[in-house]
Amino acid sequence: MENKNHRPQIQTLACPYSDCHLYAKKGTANLTVRKLYGKDRIRYLRCSACSREFSERKNTALFNTKIEEKKAISVAEHLAEGISTKGTSRLVGVSAETVRRLRRNLGDHSRELHEDRVENVEATSVQMDERYGYVGSKSEPFWEATAIDPKSRLLISFVAGRRNEALIRELMESTKKRLRSPKDLVLMTDGERSYEGLFASIFGEPYRVARKGDRGRFPKARHRIKRSLAHLQLIKRRRGRRIVEMIPRVAHGSWKRVERELEKLDYDAPNLSAIERQNGTSRRMNAYLVRKSLAFARKEESREALGWWSVIVYNFCRTQRGLRVPLLSRTTDGRRRYQRRTPAMAAGLTEFIWSIAEVLCTPVYPARGAG
Repeated sequence: MENKNHRPQIQTLACPYSDCHLYAKKGTANLTVRKLYGKDRIRYLRCSACSREFSERKNTALFNTKIEEKKAISVAEHLAEGISTKGTSRLVGVSAETVRRLRRNLGDHSRELHEDRVENVEATSVQMDERYGYVGSKSEPFWEATAIDPKSRLLISFVAGRRNEALIRELMESTKKRLRSPKDLVLMTDGERSYEGLFASIFGEPYRVARKGDRGRFPKARHRIKRSLAHLQLIKRRRGRRIVEMIPRVAHGSWKRVERELEKLDYDAPNLSAIERQNGTSRRMNAYLVRKSLAFARKEESREALGWWSVIVYNFCRTQRGLRVPLLSRTTDGRRRYQRRTPAMAAGLTEFIWSIAEVLCTPVYPARGAG
């Protein structure tokens, strides 16, 4: 069989059936190659523990894909570069319906991969913001809310939907779940009121106020903000469509904690540069977010699927010049050598730059009972 580097070795695969006692356990030597099938010579595996057989593509983005693997990878690469559905269809030579079906698979796989890989993130500051686009028509805005670690540029959380308090709550709760130390954090946001109202209840410590007297209801639980927590808001003053002034305001915590974090990030002044730059990058990676164009998604599912795909590609596949680190060795002409890094590498979640093919072919094994 032809050796394809982006395909995982059998030792790194596991039984995908949750009722098997070796479910999701890798390196147990319970898998053998039963046969090869299809033009791509896909391995059909057998589990010796439960005697079941399955394709090596199970739990990957390519599972049940009918087109050639090379074309499927090309479709994913075009979508990650912001090419439209019809444009991708013409360039790759597949039908538009094939692109839509693969896009749904990419979205589902990207969400599961993010849930599996992005956890226990070591971050002491997080920036949050929302960006808008449209679904159905230009009169129906649809928002994407994201949280980013400004130091590693890692996208920690992604939520899509209508812009309301529920969207902000889901974003903040998802971010808290993925942080290793959510009690040591400086949150940086714009002037959206939902952030200020929800920060204490999500990141603070609840406590019960003593009741006065022996009768009546107990007071509602309140939340205490620790000294290691702070919430910095940057309120934008506009003149027309131009931002003329940014007013920093500490909604929770102390300025001393905020200044210590700004010094760690090497910021001369409070700003949201990391999340704002990522917003611009996302608009170039997503055909539905291009400004001053007729581009918009027909369905919310399509918009969300492409958003999740952009998150995974940004975190694991795209290197950034600002994240590179110098190496000890130099070139023959004395120039400094650097190691290129992705946000996931900078955050310590992986040790190498992923290719699009590796993302598509990497299986994800959800926890038992998940979903």
